[in-house]
Amino acid sequence: MKTGKLMLVILLLITIIGCSSDQQNFTKTNDTIKEYIDTAKVPAIPGLEVESIFVNLDKETKEGLRNTVVITYTDEKGKLIKNVNTESNVSVIYGPYEGKKVLTLSISKAEVEYGNEMQTKSIYNLELFYTKVQDNLLIYTRHDGLSFTSEGRITNEYTEEQHFEMFTQAVTNN
Repeated sequence: MKTGKLMLVILLLITIIGCSSDQQNFTKTNDTIKEYIDTAKVPAIPGLEVESIFVNLDKETKEGLRNTVVITYTDEKGKLIKNVNTESNVSVIYGPYEGKKVLTLSISKAEVEYGNEMQTKSIYNLELFYTKVQDNLLIYTRHDGLSFTSEGRITNEYTEEQHFEMFTQAVTNN
């Protein structure tokens, strides 16, 4: 009986150490992101893991107001992909890891302008603009001085309503 309890305690400690290590990585990652967009951080989306974080650097502005943080989420993070080639105006902040993309979230201080073909919806006091193109859903909102854009594929596993829920969680958790 004591051996079983001891094994349980050891497993809990390993889990806690593993989770705190991952959390420390996002603390450092968030510090790096704040160098580009001072009020942005990696939002947690329940059930998903971060697959990659890139920053698109806009060299046209001295203030860096048009930098965009691009976070890709997956439901199963695999191995780290090494030797990633990017364009000169893209900085890799985290990952990328192998995994099936569930959604991509972009965060920027710049206001995004979309055409009139966007529909509107209000969820949790957020005014969301969205459009569907075949099986892809594009969602946009502005919150606390930041623009948030999500692009995800509608599937049996990730429905349109689930995408709205994940997006609003990401926006309100930022």
